[in-house]
Amino acid sequence: MARQRAEGVVVVVGIDSYLAEEATERLLTKVVGANRQDAVEVLHGDEATWTRVADAARSPSLFVPVKAVVVRNAETLRGPDDEMRRLLDAPPSGGLLVLVAAKPDGRRSIWKRLLAEAVVVRVDPLKGRALRSYVAEQVRQRGLALAPESIDELVERVGQSLRRLVGELDKLAAFTRGRNAPTAEDVDLILGRGIARPTFRLGDAFMARQTVKALELTEELIGEGEAGVYLLGVLYRAVRTMRAVRALRGGRQTAAEIAARVGAPPFKGPELLECGGKWSSADVQRAMAALVRADRALKSGADARATLTAAVVAACTSRAARGSGAAA
Repeated sequence: MARQRAEGVVVVVGIDSYLAEEATERLLTKVVGANRQDAVEVLHGDEATWTRVADAARSPSLFVPVKAVVVRNAETLRGPDDEMRRLLDAPPSGGLLVLVAAKPDGRRSIWKRLLAEAVVVRVDPLKGRALRSYVAEQVRQRGLALAPESIDELVERVGQSLRRLVGELDKLAAFTRGRNAPTAEDVDLILGRGIARPTFRLGDAFMARQTVKALELTEELIGEGEAGVYLLGVLYRAVRTMRAVRALRGGRQTAAEIAARVGAPPFKGPELLECGGKWSSADVQRAMAALVRADRALKSGADARATLTAAVVAACTSRAARGSGAAA
């Protein structure tokens, strides 16, 4: 017999912490309202156990009619889970239990049951059109009159991190208060002051085969704490983009249409076509081979700075140019 869904238990699953916070906030607002005093108990998975979570969910508040329990980093909960299973058999009426877990272990029986019976809210990172639509809505809510091309450029320059994107929009709204149409200079100034790291510039330099610039940006990003595997992903995307652009060049599609086909903003089209002309099929193959070697080295514990430096030099420099030095 199929079990009934435990409506009072919600699992917020996904690695996007900003969306997880948004989802949790919406749940709390719906159940307990704006006044959270005595109505919300927060636990942390690395400091709690399954038994403690179940006990907290069963224990009503003496001061409010409805109580919510939020467990952050719930994937780190340990200890016997018998009480949690009993809670799922008979969830407390009128209350709310929210388990926020980036990557729960679906092999464990308790998580299998939670993901099958609880209300599951997924908060995976937004990409492509979904990301741009989200940013456009945030722009609308702040009363900013940003053109679609400006929103595309903002996403391209800042990256996928919603926390960073929303932070930049908040700064832009504060900086241009009283002016509902920020200028391009306003955007450039705010982004220049912002926390967005220039990973997009690394990809651009790599696609343009600007070896020295790509090496400088790699050094800068590693110095700022970016993981080697993440930067390797940036380089992988750049090579795949060049391979796709090469395949699309020469057809009837416009530069903007080609940009859209490879997942880039329309304004990047001419630049992508120019960069695509700098790569041959052999260059793409050599670059992919260099990145595969770097991937293996990083997974074996090699130094990220040395590994990525070797990969950038090998990938950006064609055979013809190696005798005369790397491209600036």
